[in-house]
Amino acid sequence: MAFRFDPADVSTVFFFVMTSLWAIRRTNKKNKKATTKYKHAIETKKTEAYALYPRVDPLKCLGCGACTAVCPEGDILQMVNNFPVLVNPTKCVGHSLCFKSCPYQAITMVFGTKTTGKQVPNYDGNYQTNVPGLYIAGELGGMGLIANAIKQGSWAADHAIKNLDKSVKTDIDVLVVGAGPSGLSAALKCIEMKVKYRCIDQNTFGGTVFNFPRQKLVMSHPATLPIIGKMSFPGAKIIKEDLLKFWDGVKAKTGLKVEEKVKFSGLKVDGKVLIAETSAGVIKAQKIILCVGVGGSPRKLGLANEDMDKVCFKLSDPAQYQGKHMCIVGAGDSAVEAAQRAAEPQFNNTTHLIVRADSLSRCKEDNKNRVEKLEKEGRLKIWYKAAITEIHKDKLIVKKDTETLEIPNDYLILFMGTIPPFGFLQELGVEIRTLHGDPLGGAPGKKDAAKTPAPAPKGA
Repeated sequence: MAFRFDPADVSTVFFFVMTSLWAIRRTNKKNKKATTKYKHAIETKKTEAYALYPRVDPLKCLGCGACTAVCPEGDILQMVNNFPVLVNPTKCVGHSLCFKSCPYQAITMVFGTKTTGKQVPNYDGNYQTNVPGLYIAGELGGMGLIANAIKQGSWAADHAIKNLDKSVKTDIDVLVVGAGPSGLSAALKCIEMKVKYRCIDQNTFGGTVFNFPRQKLVMSHPATLPIIGKMSFPGAKIIKEDLLKFWDGVKAKTGLKVEEKVKFSGLKVDGKVLIAETSAGVIKAQKIILCVGVGGSPRKLGLANEDMDKVCFKLSDPAQYQGKHMCIVGAGDSAVEAAQRAAEPQFNNTTHLIVRADSLSRCKEDNKNRVEKLEKEGRLKIWYKAAITEIHKDKLIVKKDTETLEIPNDYLILFMGTIPPFGFLQELGVEIRTLHGDPLGGAPGKKDAAKTPAPAPKGA
């Protein structure tokens, strides 16, 4: 048969070749950009994530790149030579969408590294601690994101309820301690599964979210609540006030009852009965779910005069500070967001941000860009590689490299994190373990995790 030349075939081949070349060029460009970011992380010694992060198994990963396209925080996990690499580890906040998107189950979400351990309470894959019947969900268990806390609260309650023993007589089936994201979710699961519950909070409904500063961005990723389903908001970014308003609606719709200003203070164990000591009296339950966050004692500078009235640990209402010399200490999102609010032009403050590191590596990219813009506009001064050495009534002494600075100051606000209430957990009988690249809720590896012994629960 004679060969017939068809121009359409040439066009198809040409299109295929050009498309392939474009794809290769685009891949090479992205690979080069990712490699540059990763090298920068190595050079600046920022190769370790502060939160939950993905570990990729090279024996399972086929290099499809699905995991690199889903992170709402931006270019965190990127392809380097056809393999996903954390090119911006310090910005990873543990959304876990990369884990869910992997079609080959090559990703495990882990905490800590071989060089830097992360202490967390000892609980299993169902969020039950080494004390049978006692669960931990949300921030206290190492998960800081609201969406993750909501999932954990629901899962913990589901497991607790399915393992109730009808022969055991108690006041209630489940006691939920804390009315924040995970506590709300756990209590709703109790309502959904029609068991007797009580939900207490030592402060107010909303938990840690209620204590956030005004207008704080609290969610950028949707979550699903028991009974209610997927939380729906007009925009992708959700601020504190909108979230609390939504939760108030949930409370009214479901009949959720929260006992505010009730503090959980201790635990005794009597067989399968957990006896909770609270400021409202003793509560006997089969299961207890701790959803109390990590709002322990704030970390301090350890300096003289740190107990002065001008020193505090949060900026709830920036409007109370006007025409003042403000100083914010910290490099995380809370500190950076507080600096933004203090520097708003209507308040006419002189605002300083003190950062111990040489960059703002611990906050979200949007926050970093905003404060850097404020500095360029002259509304904010950022002092890197700096530390306060003296606190006085109307000034601060700050050491920056070899230079000593004197900064006028009316108010000093410290955002250096909190000391987790691990001591209290150990009094309850919960073991504290150190993760070195281990999954949360999974059994620690023999070499990579160490348990800190804890005393038995009171009354055991």
